[in-house]
Amino acid sequence: MTLDDDVEAALAATCKELQMTRDEVIRVIIREWLEQYGFLPFHDLDEGSESDGNA
Repeated sequence: MTLDDDVEAALAATCKELQMTRDEVIRVIIREWLEQYGFLPFHDLDEGSESDGNA
């Protein structure tokens, strides 16, 4: 998929900063957008959380 030049530049900078591939960054962006707008359930805690399952 080819995006506008400014978006490609932002993706490249993000990939470099986060040390992720372009596909990984796009996957994270899409997932977060879908969660934010209610199309996917929101995950509050990641697996490394110290909450022992309690919010």
